[in-house]
Amino acid sequence: MTKARTGAALLSLSLDRDGADTLQAQLLTQLRRLILDRMIAPGSKLPSSRTLAEELSVSRVTVSAVIDQLISEGYLEGRARSGVYVEAELPDQLPEMQSGAAPHVDQVRSDIKPEKALPSAPLQPFDTSSPELTLFPYRQWARHHDQTWRRPDAALLSRIDPFGWPPLREAIADHLREWRGLPCTAEQVFITSGVVEAIGLIAAVTLNEGDEVLTEEPGYAVLNRAVHHNRLVSVPSPVDQQGFDIKTALQMTPRAKAAIVTPSRHYPLGVTMPLSRRLELIEWAVARNAYVIEDDFDSEYRFQGKPLPAMMSVSNQDRVIYVGSFSKVIFSALRLGFVVFPKSMLPKVRSALPQIDQQASLMLQPVLARFMQSGDFAIHIRRMRRLYAKRQAAVLMAIKLHAADLLIVDPVPAGMHLVAMLAPDLQSRMSDTEAVERAKSAGVTVQPLSSFFVGPPVSQGLVIGFAGFSEEHLEKGVRALAAALRV
Repeated sequence: MTKARTGAALLSLSLDRDGADTLQAQLLTQLRRLILDRMIAPGSKLPSSRTLAEELSVSRVTVSAVIDQLISEGYLEGRARSGVYVEAELPDQLPEMQSGAAPHVDQVRSDIKPEKALPSAPLQPFDTSSPELTLFPYRQWARHHDQTWRRPDAALLSRIDPFGWPPLREAIADHLREWRGLPCTAEQVFITSGVVEAIGLIAAVTLNEGDEVLTEEPGYAVLNRAVHHNRLVSVPSPVDQQGFDIKTALQMTPRAKAAIVTPSRHYPLGVTMPLSRRLELIEWAVARNAYVIEDDFDSEYRFQGKPLPAMMSVSNQDRVIYVGSFSKVIFSALRLGFVVFPKSMLPKVRSALPQIDQQASLMLQPVLARFMQSGDFAIHIRRMRRLYAKRQAAVLMAIKLHAADLLIVDPVPAGMHLVAMLAPDLQSRMSDTEAVERAKSAGVTVQPLSSFFVGPPVSQGLVIGFAGFSEEHLEKGVRALAAALRV
């Protein structure tokens, strides 16, 4: 049945030799669409490139180039001595140009050549500070940079909108609508240098000195520092297996004016806040004239299905402010992020701008805009999602083989790290901070879960990053970690 279905779907392919796009670009777009629409079933085998070329009356080189491209994007999987198959876990979106048109031939061909891996930075497993940097599409990024600044747009050389470069704001809005279900427009997007500047901007617009802000416990230390830097009072509130709970938080302080949460993927625990709690949090914000600041931490790297809808997308109220960053998706040196404000807040934001020290570099904003509009950004995310899923599996298998008696860990559906809890016997012998010191002496970098608590820690565990390391490197790291913990 699957073979017949695949054959029937492929019969629908129609290439226009007089069309504006090349045959290669047309075939690429049509095959993507057939796969995404499940006209070709996940897991099914494709005909050989020779057979497809003969049936479509095109060169085998054209078909092979398209297949290579779809493999690199995660739609297809090549199996040694077996053939090419549709991925069982399919990407969720089609990486379209901003106009929705198929990419031109030079764009397609530039993607087909595999990126040559660069020498990796001397990171130790399991450093959580960086994504995989050696496989970033530097060639495409350099092309966009060159096209931007060889003959820069006149608007770049004059005074631009203080909200940021308009094409980048448009590209971000498009991305959030497609990937996060967030019905925002470019006018709502403000470009920042990252989460610290974002919190400062939000504080200036919505809060007063001394206001109490609910934060997650355990949580992201950078957020707590940003709260204190803006002369606000951070009130850490415990996170359980369903994430932040506003009912529990209000028992600690009923006077809070804002809550900073990571509902799609809590950092560091990785739990997801269910819809019921999201709605309770929004109801609280509406009733108390407060704000929910939604920090969308590395949720794009979701290994199965679409990334979860943003909290801002489930609320028709003007009480949710959405914060995002490109530091984990691209690289931290980029130092670009964004805030999405409710439309009702925009006049107040603009009136506050003269008192705000804006830090986002203009030099890279148009480059990032081109990178997103071309489809290269979406392709990169899909590649990394597929790679990180394999690396997570490698860490889990290595722990099962070498450290099952020491660490308790479950797979996570998204992200770039795991939290391994100390097994009871190990915890009776040492704290997670001592475990970290032992790991360090063995050349392994992990973070103690206890360091993410502002108050006394209620859990002991190790935060293990897997994104920036090969499967072999990860397996060696786990063996070294296990040996260190047994000393």
